[in-house]
Amino acid sequence: MTMKCPKNPEHKRFSTVAHVMEEWEVDGEGNWIETLDSLEVVHGPNPGNIWTCRVCGVEASLPKEE
Repeated sequence: MTMKCPKNPEHKRFSTVAHVMEEWEVDGEGNWIETLDSLEVVHGPNPGNIWTCRVCGVEASLPKEE
């Protein structure tokens, strides 16, 4: 899988969603105070999610041949 910026194929940086397991410091009610550590990637980036080019802001796409 290689996402491409439709505006400029030289753009190689994107933002998208991934699911990460973290260890948190919490208060007595379970409210987040601070992230202590990122423990594991539960699910990495998915081509079905929205990917946005970090250089120009255009929504990226997966070329048809992939």
